[in-house]
Amino acid sequence: MDKRFKSALSIGLCFLALTTVACSKKDKISINNKEKFKNIQLPAEKQDNIELDIYFDASKDASKIEIAKEEVLIPKEEVIGQLIIDSLVKGPSINGKLKPVLPKETRLLSFSIKDSIAFVNLSKEALITMTSAKEESVLTSIVASLEQIPSVSKVKILIESKDVETLGGNFDISKPFKRDEIVLLKK
Repeated sequence: MDKRFKSALSIGLCFLALTTVACSKKDKISINNKEKFKNIQLPAEKQDNIELDIYFDASKDASKIEIAKEEVLIPKEEVIGQLIIDSLVKGPSINGKLKPVLPKETRLLSFSIKDSIAFVNLSKEALITMTSAKEESVLTSIVASLEQIPSVSKVKILIESKDVETLGGNFDISKPFKRDEIVLLKK
């Protein structure tokens, strides 16, 4: 398994298991985070899925509290894809020369992988006028980041669950595309 994929998978599992504890990248403050997470149980893995128990209200009487669990299988690669896009929206963690590629108000509405295509559904805040170079940078960042997932060969960007012609006005993204096809999409 690819080192980067294993690393992303670890981050994804950490994200799932620790909903109230923040996972952070190693820096001077969080060097000792391994000790904090030592005794935490991660969800069970079954082949390409993560098995989780999700608890719902099973009360028949409004005055009594009763919950019941439902076992849910979540595709690992989709969890990792969501983490990748969330990280792109969040922006770089290190102060320096790196810049965010998406507006900070952007939200990931959904992420899925079907037939080797990663479907990235972003909020309308991702639609802004950009220079050609900036838009190419955004598209390349998204595709290059998602190509780390073995089952992803193309990316389709949606805005508010709808097809869009362009993200910033310069490239036709109405169809799924690969990283090496981006320059061919220029209007």
